[in-house]
Amino acid sequence: MKYYWKLVRPINLLLTVLTQLLFILSASRINHSFLHFDWSNIRFKESITTMLACVFVAAGGYVINDIFDIETDNINRPEKLILSKHISPKAAKIFYVILTSLGIISGFLTGIGMGILCIVLAILLYFYSSDLKGEMLQGNLLIAMMAGMVVYVASRGVFNVQNTYFAEYATVAFLITMARELIKDIEDIEGDKTQEYETYPILKGVRATKILAAIFLFVTLFIAVLLIFQSNEFLFRAYIALLIITPIFYFLYLLYNANEKGQFRKISNWLKLTMFIGLFSSLFC
Repeated sequence: MKYYWKLVRPINLLLTVLTQLLFILSASRINHSFLHFDWSNIRFKESITTMLACVFVAAGGYVINDIFDIETDNINRPEKLILSKHISPKAAKIFYVILTSLGIISGFLTGIGMGILCIVLAILLYFYSSDLKGEMLQGNLLIAMMAGMVVYVASRGVFNVQNTYFAEYATVAFLITMARELIKDIEDIEGDKTQEYETYPILKGVRATKILAAIFLFVTLFIAVLLIFQSNEFLFRAYIALLIITPIFYFLYLLYNANEKGQFRKISNWLKLTMFIGLFSSLFC
């Protein structure tokens, strides 16, 4: 059972739940107070079903991705390979269908629009795993858009958005994820070549990919600075400056000097942690 648990990336799913929970609470704060919430503003049923929809659809996406990636992962991450070693591809396909079905059902329990969105996302995730991730930027854009969407659909869990920046945070999530996806493509370039993928690093080279990832991070910095100027809250400004802007400048330095697979993996992991830490700033804005 533990291998099924590992297959769905529990840390990533927990991050999805925490992201939506934080923004639901942030949107319901009273007078910008850190720990005082207008509980009547929270749509509890929709909050739960929205979280479940995102978690199950994402979990299904991870499973189908691993099914299509057995050969590639055997080269890029042999120590983390689960399918074939511990779970048969047939059992994984059944698991994928169950997870995706639960996600779509949860979506329709939230509303017709959310249900249709879950169907569309499930289809896109399938084609991402089968075809799009081997293309130059299409797969990267899809994953980045979904990261931003996780933030944005959290608004379904409240009646009125009062004190937070859903669109701005969704955009930042998109930009950082896009940078991470490009860096991960550099990290996986060896295995991707054996699969005859046409990812951005393979077609344009590592240097050009590093430049493009840096551009996404610089745009992130620009939005972070705008948020600082828009806010009158000192704690929010300090949080953004110290825990988002400063680390990203450091990651840009690391990216400039990175040449080995381990260095790119380190930057990718640190970007994920920074995005996670940055979510908590929504409680101060």
